[in-house]
Amino acid sequence: MDKQSKKIDLRDDAVCVMRPDEVLLNRREIAFNVAKGKLIDSGGKIETVMQTAEAFGRGLFEDFIKKESEYWTMEKWVKPVVENIFNPMGTAVNFTKLTDMKARSLVFKWPLKEESSEADMASLFTYGFLRGMFLSAFPDGEILMESAMTKDSPMIEFTFKIRATDEDKLERERVKKNFNIDAKNLKNKNDR
Repeated sequence: MDKQSKKIDLRDDAVCVMRPDEVLLNRREIAFNVAKGKLIDSGGKIETVMQTAEAFGRGLFEDFIKKESEYWTMEKWVKPVVENIFNPMGTAVNFTKLTDMKARSLVFKWPLKEESSEADMASLFTYGFLRGMFLSAFPDGEILMESAMTKDSPMIEFTFKIRATDEDKLERERVKKNFNIDAKNLKNKNDR
């Protein structure tokens, strides 16, 4: 058990509850706010959010994940992402159907979305930074966003593929088109 986790025994089961890493949370908040500012300044260009989020994800990979392996497999990528990124951010995620070539995940607790008044912005930012982390390990891969966290949907579902098909490679543009974030509304909320 490291200093950031606390083991709670419940009968025969053990649950590991992570304490948030304030440095990592502050770093995420700064990147998220930069992405919002760029979205507002650009007049609503979703591409600015994607670029900022992907850069944040690449930075997280460099600082927290890259040292874990020189040769990446899906399993070698998932473990440090959960331990070094998701858990310290207070994110609850379940990876299923983990194979050598792909994994599915269901993010069912995401504090960024819960803390933000902009669920669409939080979902888009999450996709972007996960994509940045994932493509740092698997440059030929892609993340498919199966569902987004919105005010009506409390979960995000992703499929991570180590080798993307031609159709998969269009996912980033598809995701951008599915989000309609009103930059003027964001600006008004930020001005309050």
